[in-house]
Amino acid sequence: MAAYVIQSGDTPMGIARKFGMSFDQFKAVNPGLCDANNRCHILYPGQVLQVIPPGGAAQASPTPSQPAAGFVPQAPPWMEVALREQGVAEWSPGDNPRIVEYLASVGIRGGDETSWCAAFVNWSLLKAGFRAHNTGLAGRWISYGRPVAAAYGCIVVTKPLSAGASGHVGFLHAMDRTNVWLLSGNSANRVRISAYSRQKLADGQCFRWPL
Repeated sequence: MAAYVIQSGDTPMGIARKFGMSFDQFKAVNPGLCDANNRCHILYPGQVLQVIPPGGAAQASPTPSQPAAGFVPQAPPWMEVALREQGVAEWSPGDNPRIVEYLASVGIRGGDETSWCAAFVNWSLLKAGFRAHNTGLAGRWISYGRPVAAAYGCIVVTKPLSAGASGHVGFLHAMDRTNVWLLSGNSANRVRISAYSRQKLADGQCFRWPL
């Protein structure tokens, strides 16, 4: 086997095809990559996976931090921050001080009933030491950072989900042909991972990455 470094825009199927492997072969040398429903996660650029090069001869070895055995997701720093916030939810009655803290990061003084998905993304980036966008409007994140191909942890902007809204924004956790799974705030009034139709993605370059 050989080590392959994930590039922006890579997908498991695309990598398998690049090396002339069947998808079953690719899964076998990267155990844990796909779930029980054969749904594979988008990977973070820079992660090392195992491949079988033409002829089957090993041409490289994995780095010490990426062992050959098993699949170890490598998350961007802001994704690690956001993952720890899962389960933070609005209070009734009262306001969850954590959500109030998210809102304060974009200069909004309001209760947790205020739309806060964009504030959550902003707060997570700041906590990880990255430049944020400092806006509580989800639709404005379409101009943040730089556009990228879909990659684990990139910022994703959707079209407005209801009349008068500015859209939704979160971090990409996984995707398939029909859905993207976003780790986002204000999803059913909490921080959680949930699916959104790819037809709802904002027009233009909706996958964004910090500069």
